[in-house]
Amino acid sequence: MEQAELERKIEQARSHQWEQLKLSHHQLNILPDSIKNLSHITYLDLRYNRLNTLPESIGDLYELTGLDVSNNQLNILPSNIGSLSNLTSLDLHNNQLNTLPDGIGNLSSLTWILLDNNQLSVLPESFGNLYKLGCLYLDNNQLTELPSNIGNLSNLTVLSLRNNRLNIFPEVITSLLSLEELNLDDNSLIDLPNSITHLKYLKAIDLNNNPFTDLSILQSISSLSHVLFLNVDLPRRYWTNLSEWKSEWLLDEENVEIRRLLIEELGYEKIHKEIAAVELDNWREYTLLKIDSIETIYSVYGKAIGTEPMVLLKMTCPSTGHIHILRVPPEMTSAEAAITWINHGIHPDEFAIQT
Repeated sequence: MEQAELERKIEQARSHQWEQLKLSHHQLNILPDSIKNLSHITYLDLRYNRLNTLPESIGDLYELTGLDVSNNQLNILPSNIGSLSNLTSLDLHNNQLNTLPDGIGNLSSLTWILLDNNQLSVLPESFGNLYKLGCLYLDNNQLTELPSNIGNLSNLTVLSLRNNRLNIFPEVITSLLSLEELNLDDNSLIDLPNSITHLKYLKAIDLNNNPFTDLSILQSISSLSHVLFLNVDLPRRYWTNLSEWKSEWLLDEENVEIRRLLIEELGYEKIHKEIAAVELDNWREYTLLKIDSIETIYSVYGKAIGTEPMVLLKMTCPSTGHIHILRVPPEMTSAEAAITWINHGIHPDEFAIQT
């Protein structure tokens, strides 16, 4: 959009008292000072342009409640950004910000802010003044710590810190007593503090891509229902020290991904030994296993009348080397027949031709 056309659009918005001005995808390099004449607008959309700064006059838009400057090239914000006292939402994701002005702490009405995909290595202490903030997204930055007073954000329910440079869990997080969702994916954290149990309303935590070995402290958070770790959503019984995971869990675990994870963590040889599996048959990359007297058989009246074995088919993926174990009917004695049964009656050779 040419500068003259942009000026005409701003004047049109002023004369017609538009409440919203949408200028996304216009390849704008500069936002003119005349934007200050739109003191009545409540929403300004500047997404997907080429802005590397905003004019100080942006601070004159006192009625603004929503500002979206995502997907630009901003490397700095105007010092008077805090003048936007009615602003409730601020989207700055996908820019090049490496610092934030102290004035950002004056955005007293702000309820959510998106700062992911920038170059922030530190947040100003004034961030702790955003008392109404409910959602804070800081993914894909360079943060090594959080301001000490960020614990003042008593209304914060969502905090996302995925892909930063945290190697020590910021204990100030445990002061965020309203927190319901916490994303720490892809950092370098090795343990969780005991004070994490203070988060009585926490429902979901993402710990993927961190070298944790002990999740047992999470057992003490009764509200918690989703723990994402090792790229799966782990049921509660897995929230222990990883050294305490048991081979026998494989026998009643219905989730294929968790079964795969158990095999990877414990190792097939250990599982084979601990569950006392006997090899019945081998065919290509398939091994048929039997575990005796593992299943109780009940009469129609509910009385236990005997036991039967559990039969499992172990498969080694040729391309990845991953081991998968699936349950098959107890009468199976042939690995070839078992894989055909898993393929709904189609022999592997036919299956390969069809696919």
